[in-house]
Amino acid sequence: MHMLTRALLFTVAMTVVVTACSPTLPPATVPAQPDATFEPFKTALQAYVDLTQPFRKIAAQDAEKVPGKAAPETGAEQSVRTRQNSLAEALTTKLRPNAKQGDLISPDMGAAITRVIKAAFDTPKRQLILDELAEQNSTPPMTTTVTINQPLDSPRVPPRLMDILPPLPKQLEYDFVGRTLLIHDVDANIVVDYLPDALPTIAPPARAAAAATPVPPGAVSPLPMPSIRGGTVFALMGDSGSGDQAQQAVAQAMLTYFNTATHFPFVLMLGDNLYDDDYTNEFSVPYKPLLDLGVKFYAALGNHDRDLEIHFKPFNMGDVDRYSFDQGNARFVVLNTNHPADPLQIQWLDQAWANVGAKWRIAFFHHPLYSSGQHAAETRDVIRPALEPALVRNQVNVVFSGHEHLYERTMPQHGISYFVSGGGGRYLYDYKASAFDVIGVSEHHFMVAEIAGDRLFFEAITHTQQLLDCGVIYRTHDASLKPDDTTTKWLADCDAGRVKPRSTR
Repeated sequence: MHMLTRALLFTVAMTVVVTACSPTLPPATVPAQPDATFEPFKTALQAYVDLTQPFRKIAAQDAEKVPGKAAPETGAEQSVRTRQNSLAEALTTKLRPNAKQGDLISPDMGAAITRVIKAAFDTPKRQLILDELAEQNSTPPMTTTVTINQPLDSPRVPPRLMDILPPLPKQLEYDFVGRTLLIHDVDANIVVDYLPDALPTIAPPARAAAAATPVPPGAVSPLPMPSIRGGTVFALMGDSGSGDQAQQAVAQAMLTYFNTATHFPFVLMLGDNLYDDDYTNEFSVPYKPLLDLGVKFYAALGNHDRDLEIHFKPFNMGDVDRYSFDQGNARFVVLNTNHPADPLQIQWLDQAWANVGAKWRIAFFHHPLYSSGQHAAETRDVIRPALEPALVRNQVNVVFSGHEHLYERTMPQHGISYFVSGGGGRYLYDYKASAFDVIGVSEHHFMVAEIAGDRLFFEAITHTQQLLDCGVIYRTHDASLKPDDTTTKWLADCDAGRVKPRSTR
């Protein structure tokens, strides 16, 4: 703490330099601690945020100066890396050059955190937490050596465990490697403190095979959208950032649809956009043809994503992890479900639909509320209780999520239609039908939707141009009673072209 205080005095003069025209930055306050035991930890975290905030502004301004900062193939990744490197250099050479383990997590706080974790593992939830940690650890880091002020490609702590840990400010996140709990600086992507032996031993998860069938030459997408005058067409994909053959096949299928069926001007990315933090091979290269055509991508953060992605211009997140935008007759609202119970996020969500009027209310984020894949228990026990009340009271019409590597559509739940679209490239999960399901298929795919008045047309298409599912959702009951000729014909084509649903691969 003394080191942080001395360094803080050093930065006071810098504040004047960076107060004007600063890019968007997260709040500089640490969330309240639900347990008074952790108040000293909150004090240490707040001192860290205060110490680093002026240099975060400088790093953000450095990133804004990068030429072509919005272009995926030139300056976009360079802008993100400039921001990261600028802050990392300040931390390691000016602010905390002599930082050591225990500066933020003191021995007393470390013991208290370990007790909290042990208490969670002494409950019936132990196996679920172990499963979720193992899933996060599906791409283990190359090294398990933890060093302060050094980068370490380590997985994020999942929401079920995150909920019991002392809350961190948005500048920091909990990660883990082996049994060690880490505190990572989000913008600098370096380890700022760690707690050894905080977790039990975590076994790697069993993997499913992920071979992608080549797309037949001359393939044509089976069902174009009706392209109604004034309609808004968009595509969706989740869990895409694998960088392997399956992702490339889905990307090619999206391009085929664009060229042979219907043009979609934007794509919703449902999280796990970059499994290995590789902006080039997991995004810019697979989707280059679509980017060249002017297609825009809007991203949500997944559990395998780094928070630094919010600054990647082609993801259009505007430097924040939750945001909204309007397109046509719809408002789209994006959440960060790595923190599903964050009260500030719920408060923000209640304001996000202001002045929306009669537009469609569409939310998209990574973790689903209803699912029948590998994470069914997590969706039921963690995500649904945290988010469903706010989604229901805000009269959301449709929710799109990923996380489960399959396709799934539920019957409306409390008036909300839920889709899971996590087949964008990562290896697949098996599907086990639930009572709330209409259909579930373990297959690589993407989705396309069109909003026209009070109708939302949707379809799911595989990487081999097979039609998995399709249909129409009506925003009002009256609209469902008066299908027009265009809708009737499209639904007939849907029924004729849809493949027989399968419950497992």
